[in-house]
Amino acid sequence: MQISRLVSAGEIRSERFGNALQIDLASVHRYQDLRPAPGRPADPASAWQLLADARPSNLDDLKALAVAARRRSERHEVRVLPGLVEELLADSRVVVSGVAASAHHGSAVRDVPPHVVYVRHSDYLAVAKRYRMRDDADDANVVVKVAPDSAWLFDEGHYVPLVVALVDLVDDRDDRSAAEALRSLL
Repeated sequence: MQISRLVSAGEIRSERFGNALQIDLASVHRYQDLRPAPGRPADPASAWQLLADARPSNLDDLKALAVAARRRSERHEVRVLPGLVEELLADSRVVVSGVAASAHHGSAVRDVPPHVVYVRHSDYLAVAKRYRMRDDADDANVVVKVAPDSAWLFDEGHYVPLVVALVDLVDDRDDRSAAEALRSLL
């Protein structure tokens, strides 16, 4: 069944109640926005290369880029204790994305939760344990994107490049912030 396949692939979120699945409506809308074109999706290394070479000029370019690079990482919506969030954002194993990265690059946007961060696959379990991340929380305040070690491009800096932050904003359906941040790229 299509829904089960999408849940297994991590494309949409759900919770199991006996034999029934309760589907998270926000994740369905996110999937609709980033619905893939027919054909095999890009592997993580190709998706990251696509992002490294991208020069989007408008919101439609960003949306197309978000669809093409949607498999660049595993997405985990987690709850971190509020007192640990700033420490998590400052951790050297974490690379900050989303609105915070856009603001760092000079965009006139305001950073509000959920915070978006990237973590290497090899570091994820240690980071999750250190910051007591709860995957089953309804009130997630951090989106952790786990990137494969082989495709890790963030050896320098604590913030993602602006184009990655823009794609993450589109992923999270924050077109207003993405459009504002795009102005600082052009």
